[in-house]
Amino acid sequence: MNQFQNSLRLIVLMTLLIMSQQQPVFSQGSAGSKAKMPRLSIIDMPTARILPPKAYRVSGIIMQESGILTQVNYGLTKNVNLGFSYSAMPLFGEGDPILQPLLLFDVRVRLLSEKKKVPAIVLGVNSQGLGAWENKRRFEFNAPGIFLSASKNISWEAGILSLHGGINYPIMPSAYSNTPGAFVGVEQSFYKNVTIATEYSGTWNEDPAFMNKNGLLNCAVKYSPFKGINLTIQARDLLESRANGNGFLRYAGIEYIGIF
Repeated sequence: MNQFQNSLRLIVLMTLLIMSQQQPVFSQGSAGSKAKMPRLSIIDMPTARILPPKAYRVSGIIMQESGILTQVNYGLTKNVNLGFSYSAMPLFGEGDPILQPLLLFDVRVRLLSEKKKVPAIVLGVNSQGLGAWENKRRFEFNAPGIFLSASKNISWEAGILSLHGGINYPIMPSAYSNTPGAFVGVEQSFYKNVTIATEYSGTWNEDPAFMNKNGLLNCAVKYSPFKGINLTIQARDLLESRANGNGFLRYAGIEYIGIF
């Protein structure tokens, strides 16, 4: 338990350090057509969005077996974001939780801002996977690893349509077939505070002992009930790609986004 407690203390300390630099001026949601803050991920895979300077994001995801993932992200500069995360499963119930071995990170740099006919492009590294830490080797759902993402918003009668795509190379562990992966995603806003998202990522470079070649299909509904708070319900692995899976998974998440 010492590893879990030490890592949790470090996340809390970094969050308090970020929030203590200045008094927050306002908070904003990230879902719907009236969203003021960017969404950093489609569901699992990264978008080409970054937080503006001095903005921060604190989030948690409830996974199967009462697993919890906590994340903190911060806008260091106009084009650079830094984040840290930690997970444990199961957090509640009997026995000791299975802990991920390290405090993991998400670093992203914007290479190109979105323009009328040009998508935003971001290069980054995200080492945080989801699900159980299996056999002291890997997460149930691998982290994106090194990634290059592109994102483009399109305004039309139904709201804002966001298109995403990219390539990635897992690093924890490395891709089983030593080949890069790829992913695509779509988000559609409904009303001023609701967004529906779908993403697909290839699994041809996965270890067949953990994942088949069907690919991962995830869907989510994102809702901002009021400023700063965003809620998410996820339906994961709809193609049942996990080797030992038993149907699709249901996750729930909450995040707070503010700016100093």
